[in-house]
Amino acid sequence: MNDKHKLAAALLAFTFLLYIPLKASDSLVEIGTVKNPGSKNIRGSSLGIGFECLDRKIFDPEKTYDKLEKTGVKWARCQTGWNRCETQKGVYDFKWLDGVVDNLISRGIRPWFNVGFGNPIYMENLTNPAAVGHVPLYYGEEVKAAWGNFLRALAEHFKGRVEYYEIWNEPNIVNFWRPAKPSVSEYMKLIRFSRENILKGDPGAKIGACVSGGMSGYVESFFNAGGGKFIDFFAVHPYQILPEQNYAAMAGSIRALMRETSGREIPLWQGESGYGSYFPEGHFLKTWHRGSQKNQAKWLLRRFATDLSLKIPLTSFFQCVDLTAAYQTGVGKQSPSLHGILENVTYREKEAYYALKNFCAVFDSDTKPSEYFAAADLTPVRPRSEKISRLPDMAAIAYAFERNGYPLVAYYMPEDLQLESAAIDGVKLSVLGGGLKRVENPVLIDMLDGKVYKIAKGKTSGNPYAAPIFRNLPLKDYPLVLTDFEAVKDRISLAR
Repeated sequence: MNDKHKLAAALLAFTFLLYIPLKASDSLVEIGTVKNPGSKNIRGSSLGIGFECLDRKIFDPEKTYDKLEKTGVKWARCQTGWNRCETQKGVYDFKWLDGVVDNLISRGIRPWFNVGFGNPIYMENLTNPAAVGHVPLYYGEEVKAAWGNFLRALAEHFKGRVEYYEIWNEPNIVNFWRPAKPSVSEYMKLIRFSRENILKGDPGAKIGACVSGGMSGYVESFFNAGGGKFIDFFAVHPYQILPEQNYAAMAGSIRALMRETSGREIPLWQGESGYGSYFPEGHFLKTWHRGSQKNQAKWLLRRFATDLSLKIPLTSFFQCVDLTAAYQTGVGKQSPSLHGILENVTYREKEAYYALKNFCAVFDSDTKPSEYFAAADLTPVRPRSEKISRLPDMAAIAYAFERNGYPLVAYYMPEDLQLESAAIDGVKLSVLGGGLKRVENPVLIDMLDGKVYKIAKGKTSGNPYAAPIFRNLPLKDYPLVLTDFEAVKDRISLAR
């Protein structure tokens, strides 16, 4: 970080923390830790991991399966690798992909396919050895037919094991759409042709489209041109420094667009999104911080909490294992950021691995978004009598969920993680869950380290109609969860 960035960070931190006394919480009593029963023992959830880049042999999947099962994830996005499955024209070898699919399924993780990229045995003048980004439509009828034959064989082979097929990867950017410029009409041709052949192999398959980013003119054009007629789901890949920024508006606008243009509800997925524990110079996110494992773990928690609050039916963190210098896209070699929850080579678990493990334990299919009133209140530490900015008061997030009939609130301050802000102590949290059980035995769960605390019961200040208020709580830049012990007792290992 240079001097200019250090000064900017210091000024922002000073502005944010002005008039906020920071002190250690004395109202939290540690009683245990989150326990995760593993993917095989979690009935269901919307939470997934990116298992991409095996088409380029970026990592050894055998070293990851048991570790992934322990996280509790229920979905894994896998790339099918035409270049790896057909190394001789007309001869398909799915052995490597069978190993991936079967190992995941046996551990309670459901694979779904991203179907994309070309094949060097059919194509010339490629920008990379694996034909990443090179679209079969641009290489003549033989290549187009070969692509269709591969898809038909792929779907027939994995029928009954894999249901969802996402066509191509991020067709709206030049990294993955070669050799021509990105084109909505050409992408629709690819989807229609690919869909036709996949359904020949497996009539029950579900077909999806995707884009890099979120709402854009490309997305609008795609659906206005009738793209929704040919898909069963649509996936966004929203890489952002602040995972919450404009996200609700993005999700709402795409959902409305899909309804208006197709006359039906098309599920909106978050198919690929992540944050590195390290960022190289010149990374497209334009970070000024080179990253850290802790910041990556916090970002993962915020991404998943935000997605689940908006009822995204599948959300996937990119990715399982760090990329290496061998990683290439359609524009050639790039210096990759380290997005894995596991290190490459050593396969050591990062902090994001443990954060994912905690989150999957608490936010399985028994935890659902809800619409009761939940709000964080900073006035105890930012008095109304003080002449200060009220933006922090407006920014604090409280996502309302319910679990086993009890309110479950995920709350935090969505500050830029690069600032590494200190916790704010002494805030209040109001929870009024209409129709839900009252929180009589409250606990606070730190989703980063998995520690569980007993806290004081919420009070109503003598007014029987007021919302119960939980006081003297910490507020951090990643989700803490407040709920009743009974709601999560099956996910807590009590200290002895």
